Amino acid sequence: MREPELLARFKTDPQGHPEIIERDQKSHYQVIFEIKNPPPDVYAAQFELDPTYYDPVRTVQPDDNGNVVLKTTSYGDYPVTVTLHTKDGEYEVRDTLSRALNRARDAMPGNSKIDEAISEIKSR
Repeated sequence: MREPELLARFKTDPQGHPEIIERDQKSHYQVIFEIKNPPPDVYAAQFELDPTYYDPVRTVQPDDNGNVVLKTTSYGDYPVTVTLHTKDGEYEVRDTLSRALNRARDAMPGNSKIDEAISEIKSR
């Protein structure tokens, strides 16, 4: 089995630009986290986001195809820990939002707005 890893990508508009919500004088990018190579028997995933979030610990179940996905927003970089719960125990995946975005860069539209958004998140 390949090791699970955290990927992140931006939700994009029809032009392929990251979707942004302006709030509290900050640009919050809509982000989709996904676990690549989840264990086949994963039944829940607990995402630990930055403690400044209203709800920093979120639990999701895999979809019908076994995909583990969490949709949220972010205006800056922070560490992310995902605990995958399986019948045989737990797997922990740790990374940062900016590294997870860079890892999935090839899966996002090939325009400069994506690169600018990743740089902006990394700088905060």
